[in-house]
Amino acid sequence: MRNHFIIMKDSGIPLIGVQVFGIIDRGTNLLQVRPVSGCPLNCVYCSVDEGLSSKKSNTYEVELNYLLDFFDKVAEYKEVDDVEAHIDGIGEPLLYKDIIGLVKGLKNNPYVKIVSMQTNGVLLSEELVKDLARAGLGRINLSLNTLDECLAKELSGLDSYDVKKIMRIAECIVACGIDLLIAPVLIPSFNDDSMKSLVLFAEKLNAKIGIQKFEKQKHGRRLKVKEESWYYFNKRLEKLGKELDYKLLLNRDDFNIHKCKSLPVIFSKGDKVSGAVVLPGWLNNESIIKVKDKLVTVFNSNNKIGDLVKARIVKNKHNIYLAEKLTR
Repeated sequence: MRNHFIIMKDSGIPLIGVQVFGIIDRGTNLLQVRPVSGCPLNCVYCSVDEGLSSKKSNTYEVELNYLLDFFDKVAEYKEVDDVEAHIDGIGEPLLYKDIIGLVKGLKNNPYVKIVSMQTNGVLLSEELVKDLARAGLGRINLSLNTLDECLAKELSGLDSYDVKKIMRIAECIVACGIDLLIAPVLIPSFNDDSMKSLVLFAEKLNAKIGIQKFEKQKHGRRLKVKEESWYYFNKRLEKLGKELDYKLLLNRDDFNIHKCKSLPVIFSKGDKVSGAVVLPGWLNNESIIKVKDKLVTVFNSNNKIGDLVKARIVKNKHNIYLAEKLTR
């Protein structure tokens, strides 16, 4: 049984600094909103080892009003009026209990132009899709890796996975006026042959398709497959796109994403920091400490909540801070 932590406003825990919950600002008008962690699937290729057989000890959830208030401050700082609020997460964001309230709140934000969401679709029903449309959801990025029923079960890690249901949900999404992006991961030697049928399915629905490159990650599942180079991957998409007369090589301009003012990075690599533990980390032997108004994940630390930890910053990209514990 995994430990589940709910982050409330009165906890004093900031929502910037970690990748597993809160807000991520990568220097564009797209802000990632991560309300919850965890996943109901068990995908064999999962880059973060989430799901039913995950070895991660902890999951997290952010209280709705706190998340919306914090988002508003970050969005205001960016000084643009076309923010894309993208609801995603390490896992499945539809596990969030008040997903409708989150979509409504983000849509009503004066700095937000569109609210989008990443999902594997398993928790979607036709009624929920309608509710999301009424709440103001503008686009769904649907993780759909194959239309083959047997292969879909294998890739999802669940015999109960019903790809026909996901296809019906995709049709419902379009019918409800929500833009649809089908977002498969191309896994060499697994679902190569599924890409053509997925493109044709997207074309039938008048949807976009954004084929993603499979990449092995340090903390992901160890699928025995050779990772393709970006050159070979792009050549594949170029060839298939020409064959089907369908645009497959997408970039951020296709989604109106542009660079803009970013939250300042307040720690440099090598900086020594200290702070009290506010949460156990997502990975084993990690702690999350609060330093100023940011969170820092400290590895090689099994300290308890409240302990003072000293650490050295080793990563600071996109205001996600990782540090190694100092013993002296």
